[in-house]
Amino acid sequence: MTQPSITVHQFPPFLQMQPSPFGLKLETWLRMKQIPYDIQMSFTKVGPKDKIPFANINGEVIGDSEIIIDRLLHLGEAAESDDLSEEQKAKGILIRRMVEEHMYFVLMHSRWVDDTGWTVFGPMVFSHIPGLIRPFLSKKIRKIVKKNLWAQGISRHSDAEIYEKGARDIKALSALLGESDYFLAEKPGIADASAYGLLANILYAPLNSPLKKTLQSCSNLLAFCDRMRSEFWPESPRGGGEASKAV
Repeated sequence: MTQPSITVHQFPPFLQMQPSPFGLKLETWLRMKQIPYDIQMSFTKVGPKDKIPFANINGEVIGDSEIIIDRLLHLGEAAESDDLSEEQKAKGILIRRMVEEHMYFVLMHSRWVDDTGWTVFGPMVFSHIPGLIRPFLSKKIRKIVKKNLWAQGISRHSDAEIYEKGARDIKALSALLGESDYFLAEKPGIADASAYGLLANILYAPLNSPLKKTLQSCSNLLAFCDRMRSEFWPESPRGGGEASKAV
């Protein structure tokens, strides 16, 4: 089988790691399956879904991390474990949906809306912008993100309510993981990559929040993150994604 040409388009690692949970999920899964890939980084170049990350696979440009993974599975570049029961597969989908469709927006609120998080996150994400226009541009983009999070619904709640929702999600993940190394089987899969992409962005990013405090109280999730980082990002002190090209 001919090895496909894969280029993953990502945000630059302005948090000293890949700041997108979806981007980190995708790269972690590619490493998990030992699929070689290249990286291109940009703040402004977006894919067919108007989002980052996206990928170019043999000239086909594909958006959305889940669809990219599905495409590679369809091409036979990797296979998810056939040992999973239908119940385990369903559990994996539920984990991914909670992480990617709920916890992600709590993380976004902690970075873009909560003033405590923004005072650290804002200067880092806009550090590449020339100083004269930086205040104007950061204010404009923050306003757009806040509007989107209000429309999505998460930012209609108070900070305390939002972080309580996030804490419940983290504790639910902790309960689901239990004493196991990974969420569904003895070897990690997509659900583990998804959970790691978000949890690593809470734990290893140089930002403090109530989310990090809750995560640090869950010893099994801390061990899970360190295990995933050690196995798939051994060169990375901050969880992964800071290299310009995959190893």
